[in-house]
Amino acid sequence: MSDSLSAQQLLRIRSKLETIVTEQAGTRRADHCEAALQRMRSGEYGYCVECGEEISAARLAAKPEVALCVDCQALKDEEEDA
Repeated sequence: MSDSLSAQQLLRIRSKLETIVTEQAGTRRADHCEAALQRMRSGEYGYCVECGEEISAARLAAKPEVALCVDCQALKDEEEDA
């Protein structure tokens, strides 16, 4: 799990993810949040699923369900726009 996040930050993020899963059940965002919770349980939360680099704490705080670092997200966005 990401070393840049404090235990308190992780608790807040987990709570936010759980709330989204409950309140927005059946949505794409809820699915992404559930996947993030699974990464938390497996100790992989906070690392990019593509390159393995650590995702910044600021990015995770702003959008806790993200699975990609900024660089990999930019590449994905470019591919989708092509």
